[in-house]
Order: sequence, then C-alpha cells, then structure tokens
Amino acid sequence: MAVVWLLVLLENRKKMKTTNVPKILPLVSIIIPAYNEEDTIKESIESALNIDYPKNLLDIILINDCSTDNTKKIGESFLERGLIRMVNNNKNMGKAYSLNRTIDMAKGDLIACLDADSLVSPDALKKMISVLENPKIGAVTPAFKVRKTNNILEKLQFAEYSLNVFLRKIMGAMDSIHVTPGVFSLYRKSILKEVGGFEVGNLTEDMDMALKIHTAGYSIDSTTDAICYTYCPSKLKPLFKQRIRWYRGTIKNSIKHKHMFFNRKYGNIGLFFMPFNFISIIAVIILLASWGIYYFLNFSKLIWQLSLVNWSFDAIFQYFALEKLLFMFIYNLPVLPIMGLIIGSYTLYKSFNITGEKISDHKPGYFIYLLVFPLFLTLFWSAALIYEIAGVKNRWY
Repeated sequence: MAVVWLLVLLENRKKMKTTNVPKILPLVSIIIPAYNEEDTIKESIESALNIDYPKNLLDIILINDCSTDNTKKIGESFLERGLIRMVNNNKNMGKAYSLNRTIDMAKGDLIACLDADSLVSPDALKKMISVLENPKIGAVTPAFKVRKTNNILEKLQFAEYSLNVFLRKIMGAMDSIHVTPGVFSLYRKSILKEVGGFEVGNLTEDMDMALKIHTAGYSIDSTTDAICYTYCPSKLKPLFKQRIRWYRGTIKNSIKHKHMFFNRKYGNIGLFFMPFNFISIIAVIILLASWGIYYFLNFSKLIWQLSLVNWSFDAIFQYFALEKLLFMFIYNLPVLPIMGLIIGSYTLYKSFNITGEKISDHKPGYFIYLLVFPLFLTLFWSAALIYEIAGVKNRWY
C-alpha cells in the first residue's frame, strides 16, 4: 500500500495546497456535540467564534447530550451573550443522535461538525469551503494535529496524525477517503439529509457517513493547510480503548458496506482501497504472528543446542563458521519491514513537510513511531478482531 501512496504523491505533488477562497461565502452551521466535556468545551467554542468568517454567516450550535458535569453551564454562558445557540437532550442519546437532531435546525447550507475536544484555526473554514466549489464533492476534511505533546505517547500520535494528513490528501486524489472525522469535517447539508444522517449506535459514525456519501455518488476531499487540533490519549489504556472502538467500527462498517467491495460503480474506493485495506490488515496480523513463531522456534533451537554443549557459546560459534552465521543473518532479515521502514521514513518526512512541521522538533516521536508504533497498531488490530470474533459487547469508551 505504501508504494501506491508514493506513486500517487509523485503524480499529485503539485496539488497538495488548497485553491483560492471563493468570493461569495455561504452560511455555515457549526455543530458541537458535547457530553461531559467541561475541560475542553470552552476552548472549543471560542475557537469556533474566532474563525475568520463573517459573523452573520456563522451559525454555531452546541448540543449538550445530558452532561452531568459543568458542560451545560459553560455553554449557557455563551448562550446568554447571544454568541451561540444551544440544544439540550433530556437523556444521553449519543453523538449520532445529537448530530441528527441538530442538522434539522441548522440554518446553513454547509454544516461543520466540531468535536468538543477539538479546536479550529481561524483560516481553516475559508480554505475548506474552496474545495466544496466542486459540486461533485459532498464533504471535505481538514488537516488536524495533536494539540498537546507532553509525553512520548502523545508524540507518537502527533507523528501518526501528521502522516494521516498526508495520506488523506493522497486518498482524496484517488477518491478514496473513507472517514470524515469529527475534527471539523465540512458537509453539504443536503447530502447529510439525502443519506439519512448519521447512524445511531454506530461505533464509528464518521466512517459510516463517509461511505454513505460515496454510495450516494459524491466524492470526499481533504486539505493540508486548513489546520485543526484535537487532544489525544496520554496514557496507554485510554489509547487502547480508543483504538479498539475505531478498529471494531472499521470492521463493522466494512461488513455493512461490503456491497462496495470490488465494485466498479464506486471507483477506486470500492474497486481497490476498501478490499485491499481490509485484506492487508489481516495479512499484517498473520505475517506478524508467523514471524513471532519463526523467531520463537529459532530461539528454542538455540537454547536446545546450548544445552547440548553445556551452555558454551564458544562451542556454538566454533560449530558455525562466521560466513555461515553472516549468511543466516542476511537470509533471515525481514525484507518487507525494512522496505516499509524506508518508504515510511520518506512518507513521514513529506507529511511533516506538507503540514509545516520540522522533524528536528519531533525527533523522538518520529523515530520511535517508525520503529515501534506499527507494532502497537498491529496488536490493537489483533485485539479488535479477537473482540469481534468473541462477540464482546460494543462500548463507546
């Protein structure tokens, strides 16, 4: 897959920046769904209010999903000043229900969904609107980065998110974007209503929505210079729970939209991306398991041989000629991971470059991400598959 991304990059490297801002600006509704977000909701609303856009063309709606903390109180402080509109659910109904309820009362022809733990840059909206001048595009996603990088886990996710900005742009060039994240994705209201809104109860409603948009015959594009920010898990356990939800949602939505697999009607996303992505996930897990078994057996064999010579490493090295040891080392090198590491290094370098980041400012996260994080992701995928096969109850963590 990395080779495909590289080829698309070379073909589309001059198209990575957004086009000019349109002269006529439309009315935009910004929906902020929130449940117990007292730590971040104030900053999120303020970022929406500070967008460089005519205030009479902004319609900001906070949907409070029956929060039990101070989220409602914070929202009311903005409501009282006439800065936003606010809707309250009588009981906790979930993100998809909250979005659907608010879509019906949105005034704008365009709707942006902003998670309550995310921030939008002042110039992001205008840059994203320019993409929607193409009537074939139903939604556009921003370039979002990690807001806080205080520890190594957050630094790893910073590198991952930077890479994803780049990959989404490439997938946009292939018409294969399969997720419209809650970090300020922008939709045509008419299309949201046409596809029936967000599916209530879906673990990854943003992926389901993206696939429904493709099914309806529209494209999704991405930007590299409309910057937004989000907070990421700072500890391993919350990260694990988040990824289990994401990956189980991916599995479920892939099955739900299996009609797109190998279907020419849906272009690259159906004919190539979805089936290849699904198969590659399983292949990587099998490959990782096979390597683990292979090296375990070799290690066991070494232990057995050492036991035969009274645990003498000298005897082992005398038995194996240096040339044979060198041949065995080279022969057993995992060629595919090394190739992936080389391509991944270049791709991540380009990602940092495109998003205006310097690798020198993120060295620890950059190198550890390349060496370690893919293993973490593979383990997360393995766990998600096991959860699905075992029928573990779905949870919104």
